[in-house]
Amino acid sequence: MLKENDIISKALLTIEKFKGNITNFKASILDNEYTSLNYPKYFSRTLIWKCCLITDSLSIHQWLTKLHDSRIIYHQLVKRPDMTIPWWALDPESSFYQDKESIHLSRKASLNKDSRNPRSSSTTTSINKISLTRITNIDDPLRSPTLSPITSASIRTRSPTPSTPHETTEEDIELLEIIVLDIDRLFPGESFYQSSTSIIHKKHLIEVLYVWSKCNPQVGYKQGIHEILGLFYMNLYHESIDIPKTNTISSDDLKILNLYDKHYLNHDLFTIFNKYILATGIISKFYESEETLWKSIESFNINLMKVDQFIHYSLLNKLKLESQLWIIRYFRLILLRELGNDLETTSLLWDKLIATPQIHVYGGIPDLISFMIIQLLIQLKSNLITCDFSESLSLLLHYPIQSQLMNESTRHDFIGNLIKDALKLYEKRGNDLKLYEYGLKLNTTYNPNLRITMSYTGSARNSGEISSPSSSRNPSRSPTPQLPPSTTNSTDSSNGTNSDPKLEHLKFDKLRLEMRLKKKAQSMLRP
Repeated sequence: MLKENDIISKALLTIEKFKGNITNFKASILDNEYTSLNYPKYFSRTLIWKCCLITDSLSIHQWLTKLHDSRIIYHQLVKRPDMTIPWWALDPESSFYQDKESIHLSRKASLNKDSRNPRSSSTTTSINKISLTRITNIDDPLRSPTLSPITSASIRTRSPTPSTPHETTEEDIELLEIIVLDIDRLFPGESFYQSSTSIIHKKHLIEVLYVWSKCNPQVGYKQGIHEILGLFYMNLYHESIDIPKTNTISSDDLKILNLYDKHYLNHDLFTIFNKYILATGIISKFYESEETLWKSIESFNINLMKVDQFIHYSLLNKLKLESQLWIIRYFRLILLRELGNDLETTSLLWDKLIATPQIHVYGGIPDLISFMIIQLLIQLKSNLITCDFSESLSLLLHYPIQSQLMNESTRHDFIGNLIKDALKLYEKRGNDLKLYEYGLKLNTTYNPNLRITMSYTGSARNSGEISSPSSSRNPSRSPTPQLPPSTTNSTDSSNGTNSDPKLEHLKFDKLRLEMRLKKKAQSMLRP
């Protein structure tokens, strides 16, 4: 019972540390305090994700009811005939193929299992006295005309109707085939999904994605959401347990273990995934339609110009590198691939996203993600303003993150600063001047040796000056390599010391930029 005791200990220590206050708990996560680095004896990612997205409480006495309310949604969904996954329609050579008879038998056994109480002690009975099969009134999420999270708060009372046969359609088969194709190649470098037992994990993911997609026909299944679900599943699975059938565990301890019950892993995964990408606006802003995605990209471009006009100018005006060429993956995968191959770094960021107050504000998280991307660009600024089109695009598509992840401490600092800066920008989003001022502060922090000076006097320096001496660069502040000598040692061609055509072209670009900035400043000063 080592794992069970360890889980109980972590939960109790965490609850005691924050005196059962969920607000303090979330604040500690955001402040980079509640981490595996600072509290190895306390830290539990399951506590973060389930307490923030399901129970919204650190009181173990509330967990049972709230977990039941969320789990019943998924339980009733998978019971429905129209949610039966047509495994038999797959290619018989597929690892996921099942014939109809075996599916019927396993489905029947699974549903019967939920109607039995697997534990014999009186304390366990008190935990499970609300049998899932006793709940008969449930909202039908498939009838919902609008995109909204599936929650027990939307329960609509109606009499249960007998199951009716459901004829599998071509759309059902096509949906399953697409999901299987993506899940089968999920995280190819991750042993968790490539081991001998990975087929079980993948089938669970396919089931959740299939049910979720059927519940949200306005969006359906979109490539990318399988990676988000896959990271959630892997983290939750590692801490899940089979609750032992014994009468030696106290009632309160059983309530804690109930949060980690492996039998309800898919139920809780469905709820967490649903709330994380649907209630926050991630689906509606990044996945639902091309129109809303373009609006999100345009909003990003506007915010980038407000925070750092020089990066905006360099990418969009000078290089003509449109944001849609690289940013869609950043948006849709919530920086999952941009933070390196180590999924722990992404999980650490998602801990904080889940704990932010904006998780409860529709559209808050997409805006927060935009500001995180802007912060990442500022860290890459010295390269972005000196590279050509293909070099800049390559940097954006393969963000050079590894220099920030040298050890566990730098990883936590990097993520802590990323979320802190993004939250500051988010708070100032309605004030252009404050966004600009905080952008200057970020440049001072991440580009201390990069100087861009402008002059409107008409002198020889009116084309600007970029200086970033490689000898004084602080490698811990920037993930980018040193600037090329041609830019760091440039001189004024008007004095006859340099007639490099590239430098002349750069000067001309800077002149165009300063005129644009001057016009912008004049328009801002007008009453």
